[in-house]
Amino acid sequence: MDRWLGAALDYIPRWLEFQMRAFDRPGCILAVVRNGKIIDERAFGFADAIRAVPLTPRHRFRVASHSKSFTAAGILKLRERGRLKLDDAIGQHVGGLNPAIARATVQQVLSHSAGIRREVVDGAYFADRRPFPAAAQLAADLKDSPPVIEANTRLKYSNAGYGLLGLLIEAVTGEPYRAWIRREVIEAAGLTET
Repeated sequence: MDRWLGAALDYIPRWLEFQMRAFDRPGCILAVVRNGKIIDERAFGFADAIRAVPLTPRHRFRVASHSKSFTAAGILKLRERGRLKLDDAIGQHVGGLNPAIARATVQQVLSHSAGIRREVVDGAYFADRRPFPAAAQLAADLKDSPPVIEANTRLKYSNAGYGLLGLLIEAVTGEPYRAWIRREVIEAAGLTET
């Protein structure tokens, strides 16, 4: 093992433990992969802090924004297969959008440069106060909400935009997002614990 790697593997757990204390986080899982092999995997803290149940590497977390990488991979697969182009207006594939959002390109939405608001009208799903909006609610919110800034002016991080890309995947494939992404991205990548 390289000397720098050993030093990093020694330091990273201490840094994570500090971050957990500093930001009052109940737990964290670390996995380090090198050349396709797991060289370090461990958990810190608790899966249930009230009952003091230790966290293990087998516990699962909500995917949250990590799902954006799956969505982006799905969009790029559809592009490779000739089902869409990155410079297509999103409205070519998804109907009922605010006209300004409909003009945004797939690339702009992928890169968070379409100017679409960060959240749909109710972003309470972040605090587990409600589930992520269903497709109908997301579509209604995108119909009623114009972009908050002009496209291509700056980065405007948008969970709503990635929800829109999920609607795009459904429109192009004719399948539910969850089923298509599971088969075409997650299983195709050999991810067995996602």
